[in-house]
Amino acid sequence: MPPIDGGWMNDDGVIVREKPVVVYSYINPTQFVAGISRIREFLHRMGRGTGQGEIAFEFDGKFYRIRSFDPE
Repeated sequence: MPPIDGGWMNDDGVIVREKPVVVYSYINPTQFVAGISRIREFLHRMGRGTGQGEIAFEFDGKFYRIRSFDPE
């Protein structure tokens, strides 16, 4: 897949431009839904651990954004 250019809006309303890393994965939807709590936990842990302002993911044609991470 080609590299992408993206951006997100910080808490001050400023668009931050960057070259995000995109991970594409083919999954079994039934297993994905069954493990959704573990996936959610992973996304929140990744956001906290890497100091992200936002974690975004797409599933089944819908785009989701996480800007507030659960505490450890």
